[in-house]
Amino acid sequence: MSVLIFTETSEGSFKKSAFELTSYGSGLAAKLGTNLVVLAINAKDPSALYAYGAEKVLNVTASDYETFNGKKYANLVQKAAEQENASVVIFESNANGLYLAPIVAVKLEAGYTSNVVDLPSSTSPFTVKRKAFSNKAFNNTTITSDSKVLALSKNAYGLHVNP
Repeated sequence: MSVLIFTETSEGSFKKSAFELTSYGSGLAAKLGTNLVVLAINAKDPSALYAYGAEKVLNVTASDYETFNGKKYANLVQKAAEQENASVVIFESNANGLYLAPIVAVKLEAGYTSNVVDLPSSTSPFTVKRKAFSNKAFNNTTITSDSKVLALSKNAYGLHVNP
């Protein structure tokens, strides 16, 4: 069992959100007592993610993935999740993440929630706080499926560098 993060790059460099997702994933993996795997595409320096808690980085380097393609990316994330036996897959709540996350959730038969703002308040049942009503309120969402897909709200968790 593991936690899998899908990170995005811009011309091979990680955006700040990749480090925030990795920080969040590291916190979640610690809470679940498992390891954190990060999936990156065409990253120039995938080792940068280790400072934020990544324990393993899968860096796919292929010209097929230079331009976003929802079907290809969703298949890639699904394969990585299955290969790494991921119980939780995490995306950013941005345009690409909000497009991919529900597709991956269906492929993995996983529960899904977006706009997550904090680590789960409980892991049994798995309950996360998320933004609701056009970001004017919060609610707690419980996911009861074995597999879970989350989309983390931007700037919700912050950066946590591991020593």
